[in-house]
Parts: sequence; structure tokens; C-alpha cells
Amino acid sequence: MKQRRFFICSACGADFPKWSGRCPVCEEWNSISERAPSANKKSKSAAPLLLSEAEFPEDKRILTGISEFDLVCGGGIVPGSVILMGGEPGIGKSTMALQAAGSINTLYVSAEESISQIKARADRLRLDASKVKITTERIVENIIELLEEEKPKLLVIDSIQTLASAGAPSQAGSVAQVRECASLIAEAAKRTLIPAILIGHITKDGAIAGPKLLEHLVDAVLYFEGDFSRDFRILRAFKNRYGSVNEAGLFRMTQFGLSEVRDKNNAFLNNSGKSSPGSAVSAALQGSRMILFEVQSLVSFTSFSNPRRMADGFDMNRLIILSAVLEKHAGLKLSSFDIFINVSGGFRVSEPSADLAVAAAIASSLRGEAVPDGLGLIGEISLAGDLRPVPQCARRAQEFKSSGFSKIICSKADAGEIRAAGFTGDVIGADTVESALEAVFGLSSAVIC
Repeated sequence: MKQRRFFICSACGADFPKWSGRCPVCEEWNSISERAPSANKKSKSAAPLLLSEAEFPEDKRILTGISEFDLVCGGGIVPGSVILMGGEPGIGKSTMALQAAGSINTLYVSAEESISQIKARADRLRLDASKVKITTERIVENIIELLEEEKPKLLVIDSIQTLASAGAPSQAGSVAQVRECASLIAEAAKRTLIPAILIGHITKDGAIAGPKLLEHLVDAVLYFEGDFSRDFRILRAFKNRYGSVNEAGLFRMTQFGLSEVRDKNNAFLNNSGKSSPGSAVSAALQGSRMILFEVQSLVSFTSFSNPRRMADGFDMNRLIILSAVLEKHAGLKLSSFDIFINVSGGFRVSEPSADLAVAAAIASSLRGEAVPDGLGLIGEISLAGDLRPVPQCARRAQEFKSSGFSKIICSKADAGEIRAAGFTGDVIGADTVESALEAVFGLSSAVIC
């Protein structure tokens, strides 16, 4: 039987029945090469197992000693799982992987840095280097052989785009190579029950480089976020087969590596003890935890016909909507003013429960009057100017109470639940954003519950 010829593009991974000088999919020149069809040998099929008889080793999760990392992973690393960690260059991916490896018997594959560079970093991070074995091997088949010989408790690949497989004809970092290497590592991890952390590069668009299949192959996809001008780094889970995708870990980059931020509220609140106009505090749900954050606003007169609306850490389209609602239903004349919103500390807010805090910050800056100290604001604002209830308001109130806040302004629907949750301060329920703002600045149209 004549063997079918098989050609594949090393740039995009597309396959073709014949060779051509230019790939019709990605339009790259001289990227198509011949490849032997994979021979999938027939083997004896595995006997099916009743789902009721299957076991999940929940109590055998591997703890790295970094509680924020373990939380984002779902309570620790599951044996045999594959974790893909991406982020901007220099954001701290390799530092995090090396810190996690310092508490576990780890095989660390560094295809980007030399062993001496890794040793210098480990000394700077003050890690126990006796638990980490390092290799600079780049061929994935040789790495799997080392994995089966050494039998570590964790495998770290830095990075997946620098590895190559002997079975793929393209160069390292191509779509075909990334797909092949990730498939072999995932299969080896499942077979040996040794978890693997894959560090991945990202493209200029912010996506992890390589085929989308890479994110489907792994069990968890973690992204490092942060601004290089600030110390804080946020680790988020965008996919997790063994935990919640809403978890986020907060770290601070120091000279000794990434340190966990224990007190989340002090990280994002003004610690000067003096309130200023244009500042308001609210509470946001991040995974399984509640975090207090500060919204800062600057409202300044403009001589241009189209005033600007800019936001950092808050959705700008939402800001435009809130500005229109405040002018229509709260009597704030904002059509001649520029509005700038910033969420302090690099924190990002995506839930509508922050609407009332943003509105109060805008009104405070416009009036030149500070929001009273110890006042928390919770509420979603509708297009009609009504104040709507928010989910888990009792937990938000508990977080305000533990941080020393003595008054909360919320919707009337949430006021009773907050009082029942044990909040001992004043709870002010309001129907509309206008009455809520009047309560903030000392007027009397809102109802104290």
C-alpha cells in the first residue's frame, strides 16, 4: 500500500497533502516541510470503570508552602496535573516557579537560563536548593526519561516554547513543536502522577504563544498580572479543572522574590488616616475572599466641547453610563467636566457593586467635600437611577466591620440582611442614587435602618 505524503506548516501547524512554497493559512514562506504520518499502534483497550468506584485524591494535594499560589490552584497541586503559567516578560513567572520548587523535591528544566543563573536566583530568594535538581535539556523525550528515572514530586518547565521534540521537524517554539511537547509532557504527567508546571511566553496581544490546543491540554491556566511601576502582582486562574476560576492571589515583588500580601485591605486602602475629596471605599468579591478597595476620582472643568472620561482599574464604558445617570437622575452637572477614575494599588474592579462608590467619588470631587471616614458604599446603579441589591452583601459588611468601618450605605433591599449579619454600625438604605449621595454628604432623604 502506497504511503500518503504529509506536509505541515511549522508556523501555524496546518497540514496539507502536497508541498508549496507559501502556507495558504498563515502566508509564511518556506515553512512547509514533509512529515511522516504518525503511526498510532493498536493496543489492548483499558477496561471501563464504574464512576462510583473512581477516587479523587483530594487529601493528597501537594502544598508548595505559598498559600496564595495553593489557593489559586484550588487548595494545592493535584498529582498528575499540568499547570500552564503565563505573563509578561519579567513579571515573576520563573521566580514563582522556583519558589514553589524550593519546598518540594523538584526537577527544574531551564531551557532559557544557565544553571549558574538559576543558582544565583535561588541564593537571592534564600531557597533550600538541596531539594531542586536542575537540567538544561531541551529535547522533550530526554526530559521524560529523566522524569521517570528521578521520580521527583514536581516537574517545572521553563519554558514550554523553548523545548523541541525529535518527532517534529520544525524548530523550537513553532506551533507544531509546542503542541507535540505539551502533549508528551501531559501524557507523562498523567502516567507517572507527577504534576508539571509549564511556564509559557505570551504574544503581543497578551495570549499564551502557541496553539489554542495548549490551553486545552493542561488542567489549569494561570496568568500573572501587574504593572511594572508597582510592586503588586496578581495571579489569576483562567481555567482550573480542580478548583474555582475566580480565585486570585496577591503578591508583592521584593528583592527576595515574591512575598504574599496577607492584609489585602491595607494594600488597597489609603493608610494616611486623612480622607480627601474624590475618594470612596467599597468591597469586591475576588474568588473566595472579600477585598476592600479605594476609588479615586478627579473631576475638573474643561473648555472643550467633548469632556473626557478615563478610568484605570474600572470599566470605562461603565464610567460613561454612570456619568450620564448622575447627570440625569442625581442633578450633577457633569457635561462641562472631565472625569478621571482610578482604583488605587493597581486593583481592577469588574462587578457592578462598585457603582455607588464610583458615584460618590465623582460627587465628592465635584463638590470638593470628602466622603466621611469610616463609611463604606455598596450598590449597583441602574439606568433609571435606582439603587439595586448586590450579591453576598452580608460578607461585604463583615469585611467593613473587621476593618473598623462604622457606617454602610447600600440599597434598602440589602439593609436588613446587613443588619442581620451582625454589623453594629449605622446601616443606611437608599432607593435611588440621589438619596444615597444625600446620605453621604449629610442630608436626610435616606432611611437609617
